[in-house]
Amino acid sequence: MKKGLLLILAFASFVANAQIETDRPDFTESPNTVPKGALQVETGFVIENDQIDNLGGSLEYQNMTLNTTLLRWGILDQLELRFNWANKRNEATQKQSIQGGQDSTSSSIEHGFATSFVGFKTNLYKTDKISIGFLGHMYIPDLSSGDFKVDNQKVASELLFPVSYQITERFGVAAQYGISWDGFTPNPTTGYTLAFGYAITDQLNCYIEPYGFLTNNGEELHLVNGGFTYLVNDNFQLDLTGGFGLNDEAQDNFISCGASFLLFNR
Repeated sequence: MKKGLLLILAFASFVANAQIETDRPDFTESPNTVPKGALQVETGFVIENDQIDNLGGSLEYQNMTLNTTLLRWGILDQLELRFNWANKRNEATQKQSIQGGQDSTSSSIEHGFATSFVGFKTNLYKTDKISIGFLGHMYIPDLSSGDFKVDNQKVASELLFPVSYQITERFGVAAQYGISWDGFTPNPTTGYTLAFGYAITDQLNCYIEPYGFLTNNGEELHLVNGGFTYLVNDNFQLDLTGGFGLNDEAQDNFISCGASFLLFNR
């Protein structure tokens, strides 16, 4: 979950006493990079819920990302390196009604580190109003563990193309197109986002974001999420967000909270 309020936190450089700009909590990545020499840490917690009618009963999923962390290191003025990991716990519960009015319940649990990615972000174009970026990620199966370790999975890749536009001093809009491969099939999954952000105060910001995916098996997932970011100081930000699915194929709902902070090595 991944992603900060890039629309209204499009700041210049920490060296010039600007404020932190994050890639969480929304799904639209910021097109801007962290300053050269900076290390930024973005971490959080996610709970996702979904229920599917199944075999005369229901199959309920609760996926918990106990910790998802993104490290961003600025190596040049418009180029950053990225590393992400996520510690997950997924529980599936099968509930089924049987004759006599009794219910049968069984559950299974998966836990471990999901496949981590390494990658980069670069800013292709930037003015006072508009910014365009490009991101590339590679998901490395050898960096997964536990129940998420899959022997026949190949290295997967992801390409993201975010753009943001500052309409007024307090209101902005951003969009993103993405394409990714899962390491099992050559068929890609594509995704879109459209985010609207508003600065309520200098510290408190809000956003709403419809987004969706066309999966590699032909399913369409459409969702919407929204939330808040709170700037504790120029280098530290808190966030809270939630969302829900707009069609049956999408997950029912999720909630997330997190924190991001900016460090410098010079």
